[in-house]
Formats: sequence, structure tokens, C-alpha cells
Amino acid sequence: MNVNRKWHLWVISIFMIFIYFMGIYDFFMMLSHNKAYYASHGYGLEVIKYFTNYPFYFMIFWITNLLAGFISPILLILRNEFSKKLALISGIADTILMILTFTFRNRWNVLGSKVAAFDLLILIITFILYLYCRYTFKKTR
Repeated sequence: MNVNRKWHLWVISIFMIFIYFMGIYDFFMMLSHNKAYYASHGYGLEVIKYFTNYPFYFMIFWITNLLAGFISPILLILRNEFSKKLALISGIADTILMILTFTFRNRWNVLGSKVAAFDLLILIITFILYLYCRYTFKKTR
């Protein structure tokens, strides 16, 4: 294996594991209505209402995004080609979740433009992970 690709693989994988670990942490803090967490982010009553009785079908996309996004870079480190499919599944699930929450949950007004921009950045980075996985496994054939 090429030494340059090796360090890229490790940097990208560890970065994505960290990003999605933080996403999983955020998921539990938001849905458990952790008041200290809400306060630390400057979230008020409207955000608490937003995550109270969060629709189950939205949660399916959120969980799919988080789990696939977390497992994909782990499998990439292990040189498992399934990492490519999981990165794509994560990106698609996140895209669907964003479309649904912006359309039906008024996400922009509740969470604000900074959160929306950050979430869009994570979405783009997830699709970059998918492209990196494709590149990595194309080079090994």
C-alpha cells in the first residue's frame, strides 16, 4: 500500500469517526432533553419543543445517518469495501432528513442558519467520504 494513501486514510477515517461520534452524542443529548446541553448551545424553549415528540420516521433517517456515518470510516480502516456503501447510505439518509425537517419541521427558523450551515457542511463531508472510499477501493483493484 502506498504510504501517502495510508496516512490519508487514517486522517480521514479518524476525523469522520470523531464527527459522527459527536453527532451520536448530540442525538442523545437532544432527545434526552438535557437542559445543560441545550443551555451550553444557547438553545431555548423553541428547540426543546422541536425535539419533544420528534417524529419516529424522521428519527429513522437520523439514526441511519449516524450509524452508517460512524461505521463507514471504521470499515475503511479495516479495508472493507462495505464502507463505501455505508458512506453513501449515510449521505442519502442525511439528505432526506434535511429535506424533511426543513420542509415540515421549520428547521431553519428553529435551529438557525449557523446550525443549518454546519449540518450542510457535514453532509458535504459525508459525500466526500463516499468519494474517498470509491477512490480507495478503485486503486486497490
